[in-house]
Amino acid sequence: MKLLYKLDSVEPPCGQANHFLDEGTNQLKYEYNGLTIISIQLPGEGNQYYRRVSDGNLQTHPFIQQLYLAFDEPQTVRVRFELSRDALNMRPRRAGDGEAILGQSGRPTLYGANGLYDVLQDLLIDWHGAEWQWVHDRIQRTEDGNSFAEIDVRVGTTPWVINLRMQYYRKHLNFTYHKPWEWRPDLKPVAGWCSWEAYRFDIREEHVIEAARFVSEHFKAYGLEYVQLDDGYQLPLVPPEATGIVADAWLTTNEKFPSGHAGLVSGIKAYGLQAGIWTNAVVTNPDFASSGNACIKNADGSPIKGKWIQYVLDCSPETLAKHVAPYYRGLRDAGYTYFKTDAIRHLIFDGLHEAVRAGLITNDEAQAKFRAFLECAKEHIGDDAYLLSCWGVLSEAVGLADACRVATDSNPSWPAIRMQLVETARWFHTHRILYLNDPDHVCVRAPLEWAKSVISLVSLTGGLLMISDKPEHYNDERISMIQRNLPPLQTVTAETGALDLIMPAFAWTNAKENADDLDKMDQHPFTTLWAIHIQTDDRNWCVAGRFAIEALQASSVEMEKLGLDPDREYAVFDFWQKQYLGRYTVSIPCRELEVGSCQLLAVRPVIGRPMLMASSRHVSMDAVSVKAEQWLNDELTLKLKGVSGTAEDYWVYVPDGFVVADQSAAGARSQITPEGETLRLTVHFDEEEVQVKLAFTEPTA
Repeated sequence: MKLLYKLDSVEPPCGQANHFLDEGTNQLKYEYNGLTIISIQLPGEGNQYYRRVSDGNLQTHPFIQQLYLAFDEPQTVRVRFELSRDALNMRPRRAGDGEAILGQSGRPTLYGANGLYDVLQDLLIDWHGAEWQWVHDRIQRTEDGNSFAEIDVRVGTTPWVINLRMQYYRKHLNFTYHKPWEWRPDLKPVAGWCSWEAYRFDIREEHVIEAARFVSEHFKAYGLEYVQLDDGYQLPLVPPEATGIVADAWLTTNEKFPSGHAGLVSGIKAYGLQAGIWTNAVVTNPDFASSGNACIKNADGSPIKGKWIQYVLDCSPETLAKHVAPYYRGLRDAGYTYFKTDAIRHLIFDGLHEAVRAGLITNDEAQAKFRAFLECAKEHIGDDAYLLSCWGVLSEAVGLADACRVATDSNPSWPAIRMQLVETARWFHTHRILYLNDPDHVCVRAPLEWAKSVISLVSLTGGLLMISDKPEHYNDERISMIQRNLPPLQTVTAETGALDLIMPAFAWTNAKENADDLDKMDQHPFTTLWAIHIQTDDRNWCVAGRFAIEALQASSVEMEKLGLDPDREYAVFDFWQKQYLGRYTVSIPCRELEVGSCQLLAVRPVIGRPMLMASSRHVSMDAVSVKAEQWLNDELTLKLKGVSGTAEDYWVYVPDGFVVADQSAAGARSQITPEGETLRLTVHFDEEEVQVKLAFTEPTA
């Protein structure tokens, strides 16, 4: 289901927030785009210093406004930020070496993350120069549905600075087509099976139907939704005839698909799954390219040609209407709801830019033609279909594509998997802001630890999760591993900033097969450490992930580097080892990891009473099967949603002195096994929705 926003369709101004002092409440307020975005409760005594005029406008394009506050004597003031209905806590920079890359599911507030991002206004607010802390552990809601957050700040003679960056992604990071007040991508979790790396060009109709049967049986109940046919079904030449249209190559299947699109789609849907389809922007018929006006030609009348794209459609309205619109519309009418549009980076870089180099069109015209191609696709598949732009992180796809592939083709080799891990990290600042990030399909037939690493990262970060192996590659161990990662979370980036341009792109091309000497490695270089902060109605916790893109030493990970308060105590659980590690403040001791392996740790604040610690159901431990956790009258109640006929383990942290007095389950059978400071609750799901209660006696004084 598409997450819909009521958008304003009015562009926010690249202009200053205006201040005024409310003398009745002694609040300093800043108004922007119809909202009082900042309210500062000033103390009643002492001299106060703040910007009263627009001299805080540091630059006009892109627009930056800086505010400041100072006092003669140190004062603690409360600051309230009010933003649109979709706002996030955001660290206003990317992670450095030794720091976790920050993500969030829900709307938590994170220790040390000194920024807020208003998604619908594309407004970044960050603050610096004084000690501060959050008032609440999550972003709150006003009565009219807007977001607000509050901090307490200790301000003295050194100015405390607030920066406002209007149209941040659009103008500061140069994603020109990002206009969230007009359009937002479909933010739902996406999981499916793709034929490409499983069968490549040898794909046949019966392979797809068998894959649909298999994944429906094993993964549909866990959250897999799509079966996507890739390259290999179309006619050999695009278009088949010199006088024909491009659409003919895509709408007419070859002899390997005798039932055509209608038969394939109905076969997939018979297993309760949605059908997806791959298309390509190429033109391969030289006679077609040479005749007519559909392809761009050199001054001598010969068609231009580019690598991987071959001949280049001119992408004029007439050409798109005649050659492109019919196949997108026809495939949608056939029942496909997921569209992977490939070679579009080649359309612009190797095709349209060849025309620029030849002096036939300008750069702006090339960009406009590229956008026109995607606009045509988007229009004719309909708003409720899903569009993946493949491949390359293309600024020109922003505002049109629901997802964008951030890396080149993957496969089961370590260099390819390492590339997926690295590029997921590199482009994380765009994730679910501009579009959903797609690191390409996951090949779980790779060595188990490698497969476990990449599928875990895709699931936790909420990337587009497509598996691509033949069904015979899915043994029991790999089936279970896939199930633990379905569905992917709806994670959003919790950090932002420009890319580090020193780091090599698409890292598999120059990857080392062997690790460096452990003694010479940084403990956690960029891309190896993640912290996904998860917030539900009744719980906040963090999943810390260590991914050994290079070998990782046994080390201590500081709470502060994970976006956690180092003064709090946390209970820690290792997911893949199914092991409770203990309670820690300041830092967590972590084991050595060989190249390609990973470690996932649930880190939950200790609250002095029994609480859910982790589960076996999902790598999030557990934002998927746990629908509610309630503590009332010394009774812990868990409302769970699982797959009927299966069993899952749930680990409950039990402080000293608490003893289980009774247990009961509705819709399930349950048993408990003490394991040190935790107890393992095994739940056998007789029904899909169950409720388990554990009654405790409290410790006596």
